[in-house]
Order: sequence, then structure tokens, then C-alpha cells
Amino acid sequence: SPKAAAAPPPALVLPRRVAPATPGPEAVAAAASALTLLQSRLKGPSWKVTRLSRKARHALRALGGVDPAAHPALAAPFTALMAHVVGPKAEGRLPVRHALGLLSQVDVAAFQRAAEMWKAAPAGSVPPGVAAARTLSDPELALRVTALLSERPDLRDGSEDAWTKRWAVLKPHVEAHLSGAGHSLAAFVGGVDASGDAHLSKRLARLGA
Repeated sequence: SPKAAAAPPPALVLPRRVAPATPGPEAVAAAASALTLLQSRLKGPSWKVTRLSRKARHALRALGGVDPAAHPALAAPFTALMAHVVGPKAEGRLPVRHALGLLSQVDVAAFQRAAEMWKAAPAGSVPPGVAAARTLSDPELALRVTALLSERPDLRDGSEDAWTKRWAVLKPHVEAHLSGAGHSLAAFVGGVDASGDAHLSKRLARLGA
């Protein structure tokens, strides 16, 4: 009897970034307040910006992956914070790793808008690595890879082990996407301009390891 056809390999399914939720007005207001407070403290010490970024991240996460643009209370403070990534230093800059931490808690459409805003900024203020991920041509993968590239496990807001685990989950999806487009992970990593950023160079080395 003819051999049974081999079962196709199981489709890769990206795990959700944020658990679904139905946020009430109080949760939306709390997130808006956390974003506004973070923006008002951007000129403060880095440890305080990190702490307030973490609080804002948790407040956004409770909203279940909303698009900030869909909530008038969130739209303005969220957009303003993303502009502070590339805005004048005198007004206080939001480190790109914190911006991507916030973007990782909401709908991917917010990342697409932020990336467009950042790309339009003067060359010297565009965060290294942001342009690279858009060559993936998949917004969700681009968001996750950009977030990994921007992380600083050497600082208090992360760990090398946690970073490695997240990349291990994401890597097969990135490789499959690149392979489908006729590219390789090594070529993608090699094509990223680190612009002399030692931290980005280290993350790229870990991606390609």
C-alpha cells in the first residue's frame, strides 16, 4: 500500500505579546496618567525614568493590547512620549529601549507609527537598529526584533537569561520569515549598521550566535 503522505510541519504561531483584556475607563485613565507622569520626569535621573517607564508599561499591559490611538485619553500622551525618543535633548529624551518596552504592550500599529516618526527625524537622532528591523517587512516581527536589539540586560531593567529565552522563542519565526523571502538570519544581522553603538553590536552578535 502506498505510504501515507507525511504530515506537514506544524505552522509556526507567534505567542501573544499581551493577554487579551476588556479595560474599563479607570484602567485607561491610569495608563494615561502613568504616561503623562513619565513624560514630565524625562529630565530626571535615569533610575527614575526607568522606574516610571516600568510603571507605564504595566499600566498599558493591563489594557490588553489596545491601540493607543483608539483612546483619546491615551493618544496624545503616548504620541508625545514617542516623539521624545528623537526630540531635542534639552526637553528630555526617552531612551529607545523604554519606548519599545511601551510599544511592546500595545497594538503593533503604534510601533508602525512611531517607527515612521523616528525615521523622519534628523539622521543623528534616529536610534540605531530601528531602520534595520523594518527590512523584515513584517511589523510584528520588526517590533519584537527591534525591542530585543534595544534592550540593555547589563542595566537593572533586564537580564541576559530573560533576553536569551525571548530570542529562543522568536528566532524560528524570524528565520522562517527571512527564508521565505530568500534571505538568511546571518545576512540580516550582517546588514544592520550599528553606527558605532557598542551595546547594539553586542545584541547583534547574540542574534547571530
